[in-house]
This record gives sequence, C-alpha cells and structure tokens, in this order.
Amino acid sequence: MMKSASIYLERFFYRFFFLFIAVLLTGQTAIAGQNFPTINLSVSFDLKQHRLMGLCRFDLEPEQDIVLQVGGLDIETMSFDGVQQQLVNGEEGLLAIPAAADSRTVVVSYSKTIRTEGEHSRSLIDQQGIVLLDLWYPLPLQEVVLRLTAEIPADFSAVSEADDIVYQQVGNSKKVSFAFSHATSFTHFVAGPYQVEEEVLPDGTLLATYFFAEDNQFASQYAAKTKEYLSRYVELIGPYPYKRFSVVENRLPTGFAMPTFTLLGQSVVRLPFIVETSLGHEVLHSWFGNGVGVDYSQGNWCEGLTTYLADQAFAADKNEDIAFRKGQLVKYESHVAADNTMTVADFKAAGDHGAANRSSRAVGYNKVSMIFHMLRKQLGDEIFYAALRDFYAMHKYSKAGWDDIRQSFEKVSGDTLETFFEQWLTRADVPRIGVQGLDLEIADGQVTLTFNVTQANDPPYQLLLPLVIGIGDDVVVKKVSIDGSSTPVSLSLAEIPQTLTVDPEYDLARKLAEDELPPVWSRFQGSARKLAVLEEGREADFSPLVERLLTMDCTLVSEEELDEKELAERDVIFLGMGSKASRAHFGTPALAAPGFVLDVRKNPLNPNRLAVLVETDELSQVEAAVGKLRHYGKYGYLLFQNGRIKEKNIPAMEFGLNYLLDRPLRGVAVEKSRSFTEIMDEVAASRVIYVGETHVNQADHLLQYRVLEATYKRHADIAIGMEMFNRSVQEVLDAYVAGELSEQEFLKKSHYFKHWGYEYGFYRDILQFARKHKLPVVALNLDKEIVSNTFKNGGIAALDAEVKEELPQERDLAMPGYRKRLSGVFQHHSGPHFNDDKLSTFVQAQALWDETMAETIADFLKDHAETKMVVIAGSGHVVKENAIPPRVARRIPVSQSVLVTVKEGDLVPNEADYVFFSPPVRPPKSPKIGVMLAEKDAGVTIVNLAPDGAAQKANLEKDDVVLAIDGQDVKTVEDIKISLLYKEQGQTINVKVLRPVFLLPDAVLEFEVTL
Repeated sequence: MMKSASIYLERFFYRFFFLFIAVLLTGQTAIAGQNFPTINLSVSFDLKQHRLMGLCRFDLEPEQDIVLQVGGLDIETMSFDGVQQQLVNGEEGLLAIPAAADSRTVVVSYSKTIRTEGEHSRSLIDQQGIVLLDLWYPLPLQEVVLRLTAEIPADFSAVSEADDIVYQQVGNSKKVSFAFSHATSFTHFVAGPYQVEEEVLPDGTLLATYFFAEDNQFASQYAAKTKEYLSRYVELIGPYPYKRFSVVENRLPTGFAMPTFTLLGQSVVRLPFIVETSLGHEVLHSWFGNGVGVDYSQGNWCEGLTTYLADQAFAADKNEDIAFRKGQLVKYESHVAADNTMTVADFKAAGDHGAANRSSRAVGYNKVSMIFHMLRKQLGDEIFYAALRDFYAMHKYSKAGWDDIRQSFEKVSGDTLETFFEQWLTRADVPRIGVQGLDLEIADGQVTLTFNVTQANDPPYQLLLPLVIGIGDDVVVKKVSIDGSSTPVSLSLAEIPQTLTVDPEYDLARKLAEDELPPVWSRFQGSARKLAVLEEGREADFSPLVERLLTMDCTLVSEEELDEKELAERDVIFLGMGSKASRAHFGTPALAAPGFVLDVRKNPLNPNRLAVLVETDELSQVEAAVGKLRHYGKYGYLLFQNGRIKEKNIPAMEFGLNYLLDRPLRGVAVEKSRSFTEIMDEVAASRVIYVGETHVNQADHLLQYRVLEATYKRHADIAIGMEMFNRSVQEVLDAYVAGELSEQEFLKKSHYFKHWGYEYGFYRDILQFARKHKLPVVALNLDKEIVSNTFKNGGIAALDAEVKEELPQERDLAMPGYRKRLSGVFQHHSGPHFNDDKLSTFVQAQALWDETMAETIADFLKDHAETKMVVIAGSGHVVKENAIPPRVARRIPVSQSVLVTVKEGDLVPNEADYVFFSPPVRPPKSPKIGVMLAEKDAGVTIVNLAPDGAAQKANLEKDDVVLAIDGQDVKTVEDIKISLLYKEQGQTINVKVLRPVFLLPDAVLEFEVTL
C-alpha cells in the first residue's frame, strides 16, 4: 500500500488538488537532471517532551518564490540571508516566501510536538522511537531535493529516502546524514533502537533490515525473501531504480512503501504470512509507484498493477490464482454498490482499510488488477511483459498515466487498444453476462451447440469470452468475441457435450451470478442495509460487537422490536443463535467449540441478501475477536478462541456460469441388483423408514404397502406417519384405528376429501392394515390453509401471531440445496409467473410443511422409545439431503432410510438410499358421476358436466342441486364422494335433485344414473 495523505494536508486537498497531488499521495522521485530547489534540513529531538526542533534552509534563485505548508508546525523565526524577517502568512497553514531579484538563502526555524494518541496515529516521538509520516517540516508545494541531517540518540539508527546514509558520533548522541539524488514531494523519517543488518547484493544494491531487538529473529527471513523479490522483479521488469533497499520495523501499525525502504508495523511483521504476501507487494512499489510515479490526473494505476504482479502472481505460484481472482470479484461485489459512479479513471488513492475506503479500494486494487489480467490474456504473456518493461524504461524517475501505459502496449503489440482502455477506464459498471437459447443439434454425425451470450449493459462491452465445454471426462476450451447485447454463438463438436461453463477461471472483470457468489463476511460489511437482531438477555455478551456494528451503520433491534418483514429486505446479523428469529430460519446450529463463532449464510428469505449467525460462550471471547474481523472479510465461517483464529473457510460455490446441456444417463449393473427381501433386511435396522410417492402413482402406493408389511413382519412395534392427514384430526385417526369409527364416519370426521382429495383407494389398504393390527397412524401435516396463506400472503411474517405460535419454532430454511431444488419445482409449475418474491414464499411454505412433519415424527419417537415409524409422504418431502430426514435428525438422533420408485428413468443418488424399478400399475378407480360440484347456499350444486359422462346421459343438468344418493341425504361434496366409494362401476344409483324452474316452483326430480 502506498502512503496516504497527511492529516494536516487533507483539509487543503480540494483547494490545492493539482498542486498538492504528488505530496498527498506519493513519495515519488522526479526525473534526474531537472533543476529542482534544494532544501537543507537539520532536526533534533527531545524524546521526553515528544518534540522535534528543526532548521530548514532554502537556496532560492533570482525571481524564485516558494510556498510552504506549515500547518501544525510552530514557526519560530525566518531569515533572508541572515536578516530576521516578519512571517508572511498566506492561506491558513501556508507560509508564502515571495520572489526577489537576487538569489538568497531563506532559513526557517521551527518545532513540533507529536503525542501519539489513538489507534490511528501515524507519527511518534518518544523513547521507543521516532516515526515522522505526517507533516514534520516546512513542506514546499513542489518537488525539491532534500538534504537531511538528524541528531538522534546514540543507540538509535535512522532511515529516510536515501542513496547513502552516514553516521557521525557527537558526544552522547550521533548525527545521521542522508544523501538522495532524486527530488521528492515528501520525505519521511524513522529512527529507533534498531539492530541493523546489511548486505551488498551482486548488482551493488545495499539491502538492510532494521528490526527491534525483540523481533530481530525475523531479520534473516525478511532479508532472504526481499532478495528473492528484488531478483524476481529485476528479471520481470528491469533494473532496481535505487542504490539501497531497507525493510524497517515500525512501532505503529503500518504497511507503507517509500523510495528505498518499506515500513512495516511491529504487529504486521510478526504475522507469518507477511513475507509471502505483503512484503513482495511493498518491494514491487519500488518499480511502480516510486520508480515510475503516478500521473493522478488520469487515475491511479499502480495499486492495481502491483496487486496483479505481486499478490495474484504469488497466488499463481501456488496454483491459487483462479480463487484469487474470484476473491477480487467477490470483494468488488461486496463493497461497490449497484449505483456506483466511480470509474477507474476516478480512483486516486484508497486511504486506509476502513469501511469508508473499501469501495474505492475495490475499484483501484481489485478492478484494476483484473484489467491488467484481461490485457495479458488478450495479448499473451510475451507481449504483456515486454510492454511492461518498455513502460518502465520509458518512464523511470517520472510520472506516468494510463495513456502512457496504453502507448507502450500498443507499441509492443502493434494493436490499437483504445477501445479496450476506454471502456474499462471510463465506465463505472462491469459486464453482466448470461446465456440464453441453448440448443443441441445432431446431424450427419456432427454435433452443433448454439446459444446467445447476453449482456445486460448499455452499451455492451467488447469482450473476449472464455468458454469450457465438458464432454465426458474431457473439456474443449474456446474463446469467442462478443460485442452486443445478444451475440449468437455456434460451436461444432465431435461428441455430445454435457456442460457449458462461461469464464470458469475468472478471466473477466464481471458481475458474479448468484450461484458463484459465496456468503462471506465482506459482503455483510459492504451492505448498505444492515440489521442486527439481539437475542433477549444477551446484551452484555455481545456489547463489543454491538459497538462495532453501530459504527458500521448497522441498525440494532431486540427480538421484541423486530419487524419480521424486514428480514427479507436486509442483510441480517443474529447476535445469538438461540434467538427466536434465528431458530425460525436456521434451526439451532451447535457451536463447533468454545469461543466466538461467526457463520455467514445466504438469507433464506432473499438469496441476494445475507444472514450472519453469531454465537459465543463468554464476553471475553467477543472482546478478543471483534477487532480482528475486518481482516477476514473473504471468509464465510470463522471460529476464534481467545482472539486466535482456529477455523476459517470460504463456502464452496460454483466456478463460472454453469449450464447443463445433457444429463448423463445412470444405470445399475443387473447382477448387482438385490431382492426386496434383502433390502428390507437392511432397512429394518433403521428407526425411520420413508417411502416416497407421486400421489397418483399406484406403483408408489404398492411399494408403501409392501414396505409396511415387511417392516411389521420384522418389528411389530411400528407406527405409520402419513402426510395425508393434518395434525388436527389425530383423535379421529386414533378412533378409526381402534375400531371406534366406521370407515364412513372416519372419512367424514377427518374431512379426507376436503383436506387431501386424492383417490382414497391409494391409501385404503394401508389404513386397513393399521386398523387390523392396531398400529398407530400419526397425522403429520400442517393445516392446508396455513401453508396456503404462507405462500399467497407474503410468507411466515404475514401470518397471524397466534398462528405463528402454533408452528414449529425451530425451522431451517437455509439447508444446502433446498431453495435450488424447490426453485426447479416452482418454476415448472408457475411457468411465466415465476419470480423471486413468490419463490421465497413458496420455500417458506414448503419448509413449514417439512418442519411440521419432522417435528411430529421426532416428538412421537421421543415418546415411544421402542417404536419404529414408516413415513408415507410425497417424494419431495423425503429427500434425504434437505427435506424431512435431516430435520428429524436435528431434533433426535435416529437411523433413517429413504425408499422411492424410479420415475421417468431418473436415478437420483443424493435423494434416496434405495430405489425400486416397478412396471406400470393400474390405479384404483372409484365410480364417477361425471359432474363438477360446488357447495353453494342452495346446497351441493352441479356447476359443470363431463361430456358423455354418466350424469349427462341420465339427463342431469347444470345448476341441479343434489339432495340425496340412494336415499342418503347429501349435505356436502364429501357426502357424495364417501357414498360413491362403496359403489362399483356399472352399478345404477338413484340421484335426487332440486332443479330450478323459471317462473315456477323448483322441481324435485329423481334420476337413475349408471356409473
């Protein structure tokens, strides 16, 4: 990181921007040979008083004036050629020295007191050492050659920008002089009780390390790695631009690069990864940022280039460059808002790592790094590095801008690159790419893949798009040029492809798709709509984190204050996993170990937002960890113990935009197939056995009966859990199984046909088996009306409070793969009406369904310790990865097995434990009258008749009100369905109806209807 603006200069930034820009943003050296004013500066220090005293001499030519920045300095005297002068103040904080006809010497004596206060202090004067990074001498508003002499304690050593450093003993102290042949905009000074190690490298460069005694064991490691980096960049770019390079330790937390040295904070030096990462980045700034400075009028290119040639290159050394580039795009998505207006040309400097600067850093570091990567991929390695060497050679010791970079790359490549640079430097957006219209055609032995690449940008970018086509175990790599909002692509292939992946190695700066974007802490940090929900009674546990969140513009609410509708509109952090709101969406995740846990998930109510789960076992764990969180933005799971990171990971997500072209066939070896008896012998060991169904597939129901029968034979103490019945009718089920109700009474009181409606014959044998053997039948389901209202009326948050109290309080809406699986189901059924809002309420409704059934199963098993349960439910509810089974396992530790029949030739290895192949089975057929009925005020009314159906043939009419069937009164539609259940096809029944007659009394008629 290049050094940032001084505290005293910032308030003058906009007034003097073009004059100050070099002073504010870089220690850049100027072109050798230019005529710059010379300053002789001598300083001494009173360490106990935290004070420096200085004498600054300017040798001015005739008609040469100079303006000095002196804000924060105590100017004591000023003399021209030895004659005391009255101070002439210009703007606040400036000292103007006017021009004169003759040359003259101007001497300014001054002092400054520096007391280090707060964690963000950048300068220091005390017995620990001296660090001068802010304004510490009268600073000319132009580049000058500075000759510095400092008097320091005898046990101190000192560093500044220099070719040579000379020490002279003076009594109980010593003087140190610095000679530097290049003009600078700002000079830094660092001194302390260092142990100095020096080595002359083969090319004559003096390499030095300045470490405090307690850290000097790191010196040899830093020296060795610095030699590697210097050698690496000499070979890659060109000769090192200075005569010496020093690695200097700082009492204060810094990571800066100045001409001839880098200044690393003591806390930074001790981190084991710094020598492998940040050190190389700072060394590289000797070439770019110092050796070649930045023309800030065109934007700052050097931070992104250094990130690319250092940080990403180090990742590439470990074959981690793809993940690194993806990480850069994640940071960009995290911190750069959709309404961003900052272009690359706008980026000047990022400042520190604080929240206010994260957006500009994402542009200047991450996006610019990606621009150089795209340039390299477009031109090739040989041309790319040759152009960088040309750029460095042409502009060493001077300032350069993006135009100079473009000219070097055009000169070396022979290509015109104006469009490339113009679109990437002057636009604030990044490409949003997609694929539509995928089609495979096979003709004459040739496979052709066609599709359109879309860009949701106006105007579209010109891009070289990488494609990878998966064919079996092989891949075909292609690059296509796209330049429109929809670009047709046609690829000829030798075999049928299975997959298409767009930009799998992140060679483009682009917006990531939902399946690529991991839920990580940096995304929450960068959110503009953060909400913290504090678990009741946990205020003291999380107080340090609450304080930090409030500084991040995060809204804090208690559980009682929470408006649940906000959970879908915000990025939410739950302070306490035991809160009601947290358990209602994520269940109760167990702490991995004592300490402080931060777990970032996708918000199950809105996949474009996040939910962060935080837990701790004591306040001290939060205190020790909270200050370190900003360093771990790229991770989605963090476990700290006593402030030390014990576990961290990035959630696994897709790499590239992935499209399935052809689902690979699955099969089983016939000789490995197993008999039903063998399978049931294994399944009998499970305490819960799920048998999935497609509700109208008789083969599924036949399998259910066989499994029930086989399980009962092996273990008589079983219960049957059935999705088909709501929990509210449990007493009715119990009475029927006990023989206290007839079947007709049972169907009437359970409202089977109203609440479920599928052919009762599908389940009749199962229920009669239970009745015969007095097996408990457990009603698993939630009232249909609640599920329907959840879906239709805005999700769980929109339900009445008393209804919500009756729901399972622990619900996991974020189970991996759950939303994606349900998305396919919902899209299939909703077609063009599909949208994310309705999908969200659909997921909530399905989760309520699954959690209710899981809770009912678990509660029953807890109360019946020896009982097994056969669960009969739809196949979507028994998926072993994310439907009922894992939700049962969350509540009670039980062994479980999932059985399904194969439908449409699909084998789904992650959804079931056993699959069965079944021939088509004719479903049961109950007799039909051939009418559509509705319950109206007048009674059960015929609202439509099936063409050529039994009712039409018997001359029944629309609007007839059915009064009775075979003498049994009809009050509801259920009455008719129950009556028909006991009839047979071909049987003739008597139907009494009330028929409205125009202008006459209604007629009561009877008809003979043959079923």
